[in-house]
Amino acid sequence: MASEVRLPQAGMGMQDGTVLEWFKQPGDAVEAGEVLAEVEAAKATVEILAPVTGTLARILVPEGETVPVRELLALIAAPGETIDDAPPAAGRPVQVTPVARRLAKDHGIALDQVKGTGPGGRITEADVRVLLEQPTGAPVAAEAPAALETTVPLTGRRGVIAQRMHHSLQTMAQVTLTREVDVTGLADRREALRDQIEVTWTDLIVRACALALPAHPRLNATVEADRIRLLPDVHVGIAVALDDGLVVPVLRDANRKLLRQITEESRELVTRAQQGRATIEELTGATFTVSNLGGYGIDAFTPIVNPPEVAILGVGRVVERPARHDGQLVWRRMLTLSLTFDHRALDGAPAADFLQTLSRHLQDPSMLLSDAPGDVDA
Repeated sequence: MASEVRLPQAGMGMQDGTVLEWFKQPGDAVEAGEVLAEVEAAKATVEILAPVTGTLARILVPEGETVPVRELLALIAAPGETIDDAPPAAGRPVQVTPVARRLAKDHGIALDQVKGTGPGGRITEADVRVLLEQPTGAPVAAEAPAALETTVPLTGRRGVIAQRMHHSLQTMAQVTLTREVDVTGLADRREALRDQIEVTWTDLIVRACALALPAHPRLNATVEADRIRLLPDVHVGIAVALDDGLVVPVLRDANRKLLRQITEESRELVTRAQQGRATIEELTGATFTVSNLGGYGIDAFTPIVNPPEVAILGVGRVVERPARHDGQLVWRRMLTLSLTFDHRALDGAPAADFLQTLSRHLQDPSMLLSDAPGDVDA
C-alpha cells in the first residue's frame, strides 16, 4: 500500500503552507528522510521529508498551491509496487520551476519549445535563458525593442503576506494613533553606551514596549472568534524586511529580559530570519509587534495589525527639530510613534494611554536601564 506524504504542522502558529518546489518527480526513487519538497508556512521554509524508501508515485499538490496542514501532498509506492492512477514516468508532464515559468511568460516563450535539463527533464531558469540567447537569424532592428511588461505572481511568501494583510484589513476595525516623543536624553545615553553595548533604536523601543504592556493588557492580547484573550506573557514581534517580503521573529518573554538580553537575542533572531534559518516557532506567537521604518527615512506610517494580535507599533526616524524645552526653543531629537489597534478589542482612550506610558519610558532613559545594573551603568 502506498505511503502518504502529508503537510506536517511544524508549529502551533502553522495553519497552512504553500508548496515552493518539488525536488523529486513521479517515477523518481526516494530514500527515507530525503527532502522531497520545500513548503513555505508562517513565513518560514519547511522541508518535506520522505517517510519511507520507495518510488514517488504521485504529486497531488503542485508548486505554488496553498493547502492546510495535514493535507495529502504526495504518494510513495513501496519497491515493486504500482499505483493504478499514478502517471508513468515516461509520460508524466514536464515540471517547470516557478522562476522559469515566469521568465518564459514574460518573454512570450512557449514552454514546449524549451528543453529541460533538470532532474526528470525539469525546465529550469537556465534552460529558458539558453533559448533567449539563441540567435533568431532575423536582422537586428535599428530601433530599441519595446520594454516588456513584468509580472510578479502572488505566490510563495509574497502570496502569504498578501492574503494575511488583506484578511487583517477585512476583518478588523483598525485605527491608527500617532504621537511625537522627545528622545534627546535617550539618544545621548545610547551614544554613551556604545563602548559597552551596541543598542539599536528597535532594541530600545522593544524594551519600552515590554515595560509598558503589562500595565495595558488590552494591547497585549489576541482576538479569537468571539472573545478577547488578555495574555500574561509579553512576546514582542520584530518586523524584518526581506527581498521578497516580511517576516516577524518573536522575542519571547520580553518583559522579563534586561536590555542586554533583548539586544543580543533580537540580533540573533533578525540574523536568522534574514538568512532564512528561522524556525516556525521563532516566527509565530507574538502578542504585540514593532515595525521600525526609521532607517528608511520615514517619519510616520500606518502599520497593519498582524492577526490575531490586536496592535502594532510603527516607529519612524529620529530627527532633530526645534522644540520648547525648559522654557527655551532649542534643537531636540524627536521620534514619531504610530500605533494601529483593533477597535473591536479596545477604544481610542486606552490606546492613547498606552502611547503615553510608552512615551514616558522613552523620555526617561533610567526607566529603560534601571533594572540592568550588572549589564550597563544606569
